[in-house]
Formats: sequence, structure tokens, C-alpha cells
Amino acid sequence: MSTSHQSRAALRAATQRQAARRPRRRIVWLFVVVLVLVLGAVIGLSSVAASKALTVRDSLTKAVPIASGIPAKVAAGDAGGAASDAASLKELAAKGVEQTAGLDWRIAEWIPGVGQNLAAVRAAAESVDEVADFSVESLPNLDLGAFKPVDGAFNLQAVHDLEGVVSEGAETFASVSDRIAGTDRTFLLPQVTDALSTLDDAASGVAETLGTLSPILEVLPSALGEGTPRTYLLMFQGNSELRASGGNPASLALVTATDGRIELTTQATSVQFANARPESVAPLDAETEHLYSDIIGRWVPNMTLTPDFPTTVAILRAWWEDEGLPPFDDVISTDPVALSYLLRATGPIPLQTGETLTSENAVSLLLNEVYFNYGEMVPGRGADGTEQDLFFASAAAQIFSTLTSGVEDPLALFAALRQASDESRMKIWSSNEDLEAMLSGTRLAGTLPATNDERTVAGVYFNDTTGAKTDYYADASVVASSDQCTASGPPTFQQVITFANNITPEQAAGLPYFITGPHYRPGDIATDVVVYGPVGASIASWKVEGAQSHVLKAEGTHLGRSVVRISVVTTPQTTATITVDMTGAEGTVAADYGDYDVWTTPMVRETPVTLETPGCG
Repeated sequence: MSTSHQSRAALRAATQRQAARRPRRRIVWLFVVVLVLVLGAVIGLSSVAASKALTVRDSLTKAVPIASGIPAKVAAGDAGGAASDAASLKELAAKGVEQTAGLDWRIAEWIPGVGQNLAAVRAAAESVDEVADFSVESLPNLDLGAFKPVDGAFNLQAVHDLEGVVSEGAETFASVSDRIAGTDRTFLLPQVTDALSTLDDAASGVAETLGTLSPILEVLPSALGEGTPRTYLLMFQGNSELRASGGNPASLALVTATDGRIELTTQATSVQFANARPESVAPLDAETEHLYSDIIGRWVPNMTLTPDFPTTVAILRAWWEDEGLPPFDDVISTDPVALSYLLRATGPIPLQTGETLTSENAVSLLLNEVYFNYGEMVPGRGADGTEQDLFFASAAAQIFSTLTSGVEDPLALFAALRQASDESRMKIWSSNEDLEAMLSGTRLAGTLPATNDERTVAGVYFNDTTGAKTDYYADASVVASSDQCTASGPPTFQQVITFANNITPEQAAGLPYFITGPHYRPGDIATDVVVYGPVGASIASWKVEGAQSHVLKAEGTHLGRSVVRISVVTTPQTTATITVDMTGAEGTVAADYGDYDVWTTPMVRETPVTLETPGCG
């Protein structure tokens, strides 16, 4: 082939290659053009969405203080102001939702990174709007007259109406909480994450409160004697003489509820019963009698030795019937510390004896000062506490009258009741199956959980054996540890319990007989420390340090748990430390145990419980 032919062939090949490349170049350029257009649209959408997001932010920022102020206006009875704020909240929420409802916003939500933030902002706006809708619709129908008796009777229809509002509110806030919790937070900006967390905490908190309150309001009309009168025995436990359940149940009162009207019908004190019986007033199961002996049923003050409130109620019913007193349907137990919380809602209560009960002085007055100010030693008869009984009876009647007259701040009352319940200072037993089922599993029921499924609970309880009121000066703490989240086999548990006698030698010398009692040197405190292991766990060992003396009183099983009862005596300004080690049931693993907790006797002051559970998060 000649050179000229080769050149023409090469030229034709080159021309063909160039022709083949042109479509590819067109495709590439077309792709570039489309990409530029798409990026431009994305940037445009991002810019539009960002602008709208600022508008949403401004609306929601203005909505927060308005929403926060509505509960206070409701509690203060300012229905008009609350409704007006609800309307303003709805207007701002609607503006926020309007900005996030467009197609441009929804498309922008598909943009990686930016989209998740926009979706979160939309979820927040929709959540606030849902709350605003509920507020606008419900506040005009919200009547807190349910908590303010008229002519001595509660308005039961107002209770029914309030239950409807609260039930709807519980559903609304639960829905909001679920929406916020389901938001993808993988690529959220810190500001958005923080805002969502704040909203989630607020919504879930309200949902929990309303969810708790709703079933209570549902049964409240029946509890207030709607249609059929209902009787309640009120038990007041004095924490200055400790019992596992709280304290010496020295004061009792029977009240009757009839169609919303509550009346105090009978009062009693522990001393009027035939104490020191030769045998228990009620049959005792073998485990209870072995652990606490039959004294739990031979003296009224000892029926709260057990942390199992239904057992206490059974013994109480036997005492009550033995005395020929009117029957009761339900039992409510509380203590002076819980009363001090209620006084925040009621305000001060003047007593016929001249004192004024306040949230600040109720505990000291009822658990300590009364024994300095009332009672005397009678030659040949010993201590006469008649004046003390009269004081307590008078105080109980005045407190009851104040509480049944209604409170001005129902939210403060709810807060007080919830705190008392969380601290095990209130317990309720009911013959109403619906109410009892609602209480089941809560601290109000006064029963330790039957399994470890939802939570793994151990118990640390104190029973005074001084026979006096010196526990007003005592404090305790618990450090509880467990390897349940890291152990490969059965976990171990440990309770390190401190019990401090804070009486000074100078105080001991000046304490009245009613506080020191006849059995120990003034200032000494004798205490039974009763420790329950988690369900199925066994007690491996125990030791006591720092006590003047100690002795093992009993050990065995009770309520499906291993338990040990150790008596310790502490002298003024000393602390006993009791350490109890336990091992989980053979064959159990971490998955068999719920979150660890320790329940304790409610004392005069808080008993701090420190939980150490490595690996549990």
C-alpha cells in the first residue's frame, strides 16, 4: 500500500473516532448542564427552606413562653387569660406549620444533611401546633372546680369533665412525644438537636403526668362515694419511731365519702386498743412470723414492721374489728413529711392549741416538739401522754378540715402528692379491684415487685426497737452496687448501709422521757436493719461495723426474697455500717434483670440511695 493510501486511511479512521466521541461529549455536557441546574435548584430550595426555617424558628421561639405560662394561669383560675394565650399559641404554631407545608420544603427534606434538619423542624412545628389545637379546644371546658368543694361537697360532674380533658391531653402529648422521639437525629445540627430534646422532655413529662392522672380521675367519682358511700381509714405513721413502712401508726381516723361529701366520723390512737395480747390479733403467714415474730400482731404500733402494706392492712382490720369500730373499705397511709408537702398547697393551718402548722415546721412540731411541750410524768403511774393524744387528734381534725375545703393551687397539690408517692410516704390499699389494679406495681401499693422483669428492686428497711422517738435524730444512706450488666453468669449485688445517730451527748442529757423511752440509755438508738435481696437472689454474707453492739435476729425468705434482720445499737454521734452481699439465682444472666433500684423506709429526712451499676449506661 502506498503512502498516500495509508494517509487517507488514517484520516478516515481519525474522522470516524471523532464522530464517535461527539455523542459522548454531548452526553457529558448535557449531564453537566443538568447537574448545574439540579444543584442550582437544590441551592435555591435550600435557600428558600432556610429562609422559611428562620420564620418557623421565630414563631416557635415566641410560642415557648406563651405555652409555658398557660398552666400557671389555669392553676390560678384565670380561664380567660389561659384561653387567650392558647389562641395566640395556635396563631404562632399555624404560621410555623404553614411555612413547612409547601412542596419546596418537602423536596428540600430529601437533600442529604440539610433534609434531616428541615424534617426535624417540621416535626417540631407540627407538634407545637397539635398542642395548640388541644389547648384551644380544651381550655374553655377545663373546670378546676373539681378540687374546690361547694358547701362541703366536691362537684362530681366537674371531676368527670376534667377526666375527659386530661385523658385527651394524655393522648395528645403522648402523640407529640412519639413524633419527636421518632425523628432521625443522625445529621442534626446541635441547635436543632437541643431544641428537639427540650421539646421531647417537656412533652414526655406532661404525657407521663397526665397519663398518671387520667386513670385516677376516672375512678375518683366512685372513690368520692358517687352512688354508694365509701369509707377510708387514714393511718398516720410517725417517722420518729421507725417502722419498715414508715413509722409507728399511732394515729388513725375513719372518714366517709358520700356523693362527693367527705366527713370525719371516727378517730383512734394506738393506746386505746388492747395491746400486749398473748397472741397475734390476726393470723400470720409462717414467713412473716418467722422474720418479725408474733409481736407484729400483738401491738398496734408493730403492724407496720413489714414493708408489705397489704399485710399491715390485714392486721389493722383485725384490730379495728376487735375494738368494735365501724368497718372500712380502703386504707390510706401517710406521714408528717408528706403533710409538709401538702401544706405548700394549702398554706398554713392554725391549730386549736395555738400553734400554726406550716410546710417548714410541720415535721419538727409533729415529730419532736410535741414531746417537749405536751405530756407529763405522773407519780405512781409513769408517763401520761393524754395531752399528746389530744394534740394529735386536734391537729388531724384541723388538717382534714383544711384539705377537704379545697386548695387554691391544684398543681401544687399534685406535685406534693407525687413527691410523697415517689418517696414511699403515701400508700393506698383498696377493696375496689379497679383501683387496686391501677396501683399495682407502684410505690403507692406498698408492695415489692414480684419479679425482676421491669426492674430489679432490693429493700433496705429500719424498725426501731428503742421503744422511743429518737429516730427523729437519725439519718441513713445506701450505696448499692451490682455487676448485672457485665457479669457472664449470675450477677452479684451489694448493699452498704449507714445508719447515723446524730444525737449529741448534750442533747441526750436534756431529752424528755417521751423521746428516750425506758429501755436504753438516753441518746442510744436500737434499730433492726432488715435487708431484702432482689427476687431469686440469695444472701451470701453480711457484716456490721461501727455499732456499739449487733446481733442477727432472723434470716430466711419473705415475699419471694432472701432476707436478713440484724439488730444494731448506736450511741450518740456514731454511725453503724452494715454491708450485705447477695448473689443472683443460678442460671440467670443480665437479660433476666431490669434496672436496679433500692427501696427504703421513708425517714424524717431523705435517705440517699447511690446506685453503682457498671455497664448499664
